[in-house]
Amino acid sequence: MRVLFLWHMHQPAYFINEGGKHIYYLPWVLQHALKEYYEMPYMVSRYENVKVTFNLVPILLEQLLDYSEGKAECKFTNLALKSSESLSEDEVKFILFHFFNISEKTRIKPFPRFYYLYRKRGKIHEIDSKCRFFSLQDLRDIQFYWMFSAISPILVEKNSVLRELANKKEKYSEEDKHLLFQEIPGLIKQVIELYLSLHRGGRIEISTTPYYHPILPVLVNSTNAEVSNPYTKQPDFDIKEPDNARRHVSKAVSFLKDRLDVEVKGMWPAEGSVSQDTIEIYKENGIRWIASDEEILLKSLRTTDREVIFKPYEINGLRIFFRDRELSDRIGFTYSQKGEIESAMDMYEILKNYSKKEDRVVSIILDGENPWDSYANGGLKFLDTLYGLLNKCTRITTATFSDLLEEKATPLHYLHPGSWIRGDFTTWVGHPEKNRAWKYLTAIKKEIKDSKNPVAIEELMCAEGSDWFWWYGDDNFTIYFREFDELFRAHLMKAMEHANKKIPPFLEEPIKTEIQSVKPDTEAVSYINPTVDGIVENFYEYLGSGEFNVSTISIGQMKVKSYFLEKISFGFNESRLFLMLRPVPGRILDSVVVEFEPGVHLDLNLKNNTCSEPSVDFMYVKVLEAAIPIALLGEGEEYKFRLVVRGEGIEERYPRMGSFKIKRLRKDEIDLIW
Repeated sequence: MRVLFLWHMHQPAYFINEGGKHIYYLPWVLQHALKEYYEMPYMVSRYENVKVTFNLVPILLEQLLDYSEGKAECKFTNLALKSSESLSEDEVKFILFHFFNISEKTRIKPFPRFYYLYRKRGKIHEIDSKCRFFSLQDLRDIQFYWMFSAISPILVEKNSVLRELANKKEKYSEEDKHLLFQEIPGLIKQVIELYLSLHRGGRIEISTTPYYHPILPVLVNSTNAEVSNPYTKQPDFDIKEPDNARRHVSKAVSFLKDRLDVEVKGMWPAEGSVSQDTIEIYKENGIRWIASDEEILLKSLRTTDREVIFKPYEINGLRIFFRDRELSDRIGFTYSQKGEIESAMDMYEILKNYSKKEDRVVSIILDGENPWDSYANGGLKFLDTLYGLLNKCTRITTATFSDLLEEKATPLHYLHPGSWIRGDFTTWVGHPEKNRAWKYLTAIKKEIKDSKNPVAIEELMCAEGSDWFWWYGDDNFTIYFREFDELFRAHLMKAMEHANKKIPPFLEEPIKTEIQSVKPDTEAVSYINPTVDGIVENFYEYLGSGEFNVSTISIGQMKVKSYFLEKISFGFNESRLFLMLRPVPGRILDSVVVEFEPGVHLDLNLKNNTCSEPSVDFMYVKVLEAAIPIALLGEGEEYKFRLVVRGEGIEERYPRMGSFKIKRLRKDEIDLIW
């Protein structure tokens, strides 16, 4: 049996073209450059019998090269290097807000001084009141650790300058900050060279994606969104631009060849998004294989038999592979909640069981940077254990996708349009905010269609990247929603500016104006009067209640499986609001905090059976039930709340961003419903 790993490395264009330079407004390329982007190929290099594919998106590589060559004018690094004595009050607040927006588990807690300053900072809403308590030395240490925590401990151990700085632990000087930053460009060059040396040695394959990571099927023909899912809200825009799609593919192939001397044979289309009418575009540019999600194959073949995913296919002369969603999602989402060695053993046992059928080809495809901050050891023990087991295994062989190009493939006569998420495009098309962004994009395209300025075209192509549309709508949350919105519109403004066109006023208007409140999956339709005993003995206790399905929660870039809760039910009678929290089987809850806007804070200690508000009745046995007096919440028409659940040494927030919003149910409304 062959196992094909593909690790997808991607970031959108965080820069704007200004005065012939790239000005960077968000720092995530730098934050991953010397951590995941280094550790992933390094772990492969340790095992001579392990082969994988790294999918390096051109716009990511372009930004890595900017940082490695000292060309990146970055707002965040400039502030990290600025003398603490010369920081303005607003800059101090910026540092206290942004420089701790990294993984507490893997990037803050490992450094006691950084963790102390993080706890001193407290909650985000406390920054205004606490910023005056941070000394100049505190600020210097925060600036230092924001940069240092983004460097792999493996690299630190190999570098004498970094080792010396690490041993200092605190009281860093301005000189220390600059000494640290001077090491970074050279280290990023080493990271790029590591990929290339492994590629030249046949240890890895380098594949890529259309240049700026666009949803290619929507660019080729936006009706693919409706074909993919007929329930997609009718887009009020029309796009049919196959030539523009070709530009993304050809530019990607040329970039890898010209800048890195790599002739790519394969592509992971952005978000695994495919359609029948994109096949020829790949073939025209010398691409021999692409890959997508198993859901696409199942819909293409109109089957539910997953056995069909374990072999390569060929459509119109192009090889296509389909990822095993279950195994990919285990690494991406599930295993981060467990021990790394235990998880690697679990994956290995599953693969051994798969290998009982020798001719299977198993494609495991997922993000190569995003999952690891959720792992206790940053994923290093997981990869070390899994690769070590596979390195010695004779029943399972790891291979690259191109290794299978000359083997027989099964003909595929129809390719359903869709992506790796639900097998459709609704993550990028359909919501009013997403559609509005597409309308902005198409309007600017019409304005500059005759422009010969390559910078104007580049800015427009930047705006075609998938990430901007991902963050619009209410399905994915990030605290950087304003920055992503501003960057998207800034790309369009710069396209107009470089085309010598007047910027239209609508580009000044934000598309996303606030973090969306999470609405119920099911609304409450009748009064309920459950017995608050921690046990739901009768289905009718919550008949007519509303419900939030929280089995998965958004973490901004992905949805992950909820650790504690499966669902939250809610309902009313004339005087009380009832909440019922159903835990994931086997989970142990110690406490639940319920925060209502504005200002009602309920702290339920499940070990001691106490609540910070005596008027609240609650009980936790198999489920947690609580009855909250309406008088405590106020006589509003709707209530917004969020939960913080703690237990087993873990804390989880529901929802991850924003708040749940429920409508107050009154008796006269029930009479109308029934």
